[in-house]
Amino acid sequence: MQYGICTGLNNYKILEQLGYDYLELSVTATMALEKSVREEYRRQLAESSIDCQAFNILFPKTMDLIGGGTKDEEIKDYLHQAMELIQSFGAKTVVFGSGKCRRCPEQMTYGDAYKRLVQVCRMTGEIAGQYGVQVVIEPLSRNETNLICTMAEGAILAEDTGLDNVGLLADFYHVMANHDNLGDISVIKQFRHLHIASANGRKYPLSEENEAYRAFFQELKNIGYCGRISIEGKTENIESDGEAALKFLKGLEKEIYG
Repeated sequence: MQYGICTGLNNYKILEQLGYDYLELSVTATMALEKSVREEYRRQLAESSIDCQAFNILFPKTMDLIGGGTKDEEIKDYLHQAMELIQSFGAKTVVFGSGKCRRCPEQMTYGDAYKRLVQVCRMTGEIAGQYGVQVVIEPLSRNETNLICTMAEGAILAEDTGLDNVGLLADFYHVMANHDNLGDISVIKQFRHLHIASANGRKYPLSEENEAYRAFFQELKNIGYCGRISIEGKTENIESDGEAALKFLKGLEKEIYG
């Protein structure tokens, strides 16, 4: 598998030194940088052994995708800007998490909110396709959203969207927070990207103690997953925790995959 960390551009040299394959950037955070700063980082990345393969945090928290607070034309204009940014860094994948933006509001039924989310996912996928980007839907913990929380729900949403470039992500932290069934991975099978962090405090994965990492990796082996896995968690020291996490995850992969 390929391993990366969800972090800012300012940390790419650390990831490079530690031996990671890529970094995963935030769309909203990267868009907020001055254009000259983005250009300089792009130049540096082009000369390094590490690249940006994925983006997350697609939509800003201020956007209301479901309740009608943000109109379609505004969403489309924003998506063109976001996908152009993603394309400019050479990334091919963007994570659609953005839990606050996609909540089912009180004034709507879940069914109506879901139909609207299908429309938004289709709109996102269609625009992403124009830039050669695939969208992966991220089921989130119920503390972050009330719409698409389990892997099965995410798989159904991806299917209902009906686009080849819209797929599914599994995030170990959210799976465990929701008491979702890890065995569903072997049923769903179609995963295009992964996130991982400790189920206990959402920290970097450093050991198996009180964690179900081994069962997670076993399910991934069952479906033949050999793609990307990004650490998306908290750390007080990205260098030491990043080094330990990469060693731990690679060791676990070797044990499980053989």
